[in-house]
Amino acid sequence: MNMLQALILGVIQGLTEFLPISSSGHLILVPTMFGWEQDGLAFDTAVHLGTFFSVAAVFWKDAWRMVLGVVGKGDRKEGRLGWMIVASTVPIVIVGGLFGDVIDTVLRAPIVAAWSLIVWGVILGAADVLTRIRKPSVRADHAVGWRHTIAIGAAQVLALIPGTSRSGVTMSMGLLTGLDRRTAVRFSFLLSMPSVGAAAVYVLIKSLQSGVNLLTPEMLVGFLAAALSGMVAIRLLLRVIERWSFMPFALYRIALGVILILHVL
Repeated sequence: MNMLQALILGVIQGLTEFLPISSSGHLILVPTMFGWEQDGLAFDTAVHLGTFFSVAAVFWKDAWRMVLGVVGKGDRKEGRLGWMIVASTVPIVIVGGLFGDVIDTVLRAPIVAAWSLIVWGVILGAADVLTRIRKPSVRADHAVGWRHTIAIGAAQVLALIPGTSRSGVTMSMGLLTGLDRRTAVRFSFLLSMPSVGAAAVYVLIKSLQSGVNLLTPEMLVGFLAAALSGMVAIRLLLRVIERWSFMPFALYRIALGVILILHVL
């Protein structure tokens, strides 16, 4: 991997990790279409650390308030939200820890990512239409209940399948369980802190065990590109989602999936 490829893939990782369009799908699609080598373990580690840095940089105040609430030194509502974030993270940590290697070897294929892009694009679009038809019952982070939390946490496990999109599937489930767009987006981003952090720790441990060198110029470029583009994606979606809908993202996913299928065939 050269510096330009590291820069491009780092930007793609940062943008697509937080927009509901699948980072894994894009990181499979781009090298496949341009004939690049698939990114290795070292690069996976660099960009995962970069995306964790971006969400932590944007939401560190929210995270700190939740931590204070959880330990009994802050607002009880913040503590309740913090426990919900923890509970929603447990399923993906367990499944990812037990079956992560199997998923990486068996399901990391262009055709799997393509169909996941299409299927979850349709679901995201349907959830957005349903939100416009019925009035959402939850319009603030602290109004999210345990029913929503359990459903969103269970749905997040599906993000382990390439092409699904962690943000896309959690936002879709948030909409389907009655959250308005902004609350679904914010809860997904808050949930991404432990989830993306756990993924970063997982690939970092694998890298250290494999003796992979992370301190190369390409890895640094990938880290910085993912971190900066991730912050842009988070702030962009938070600003525009109340005026836009998720439909452009849904249609983009479907079109991208079709393109990938045609390329593979």
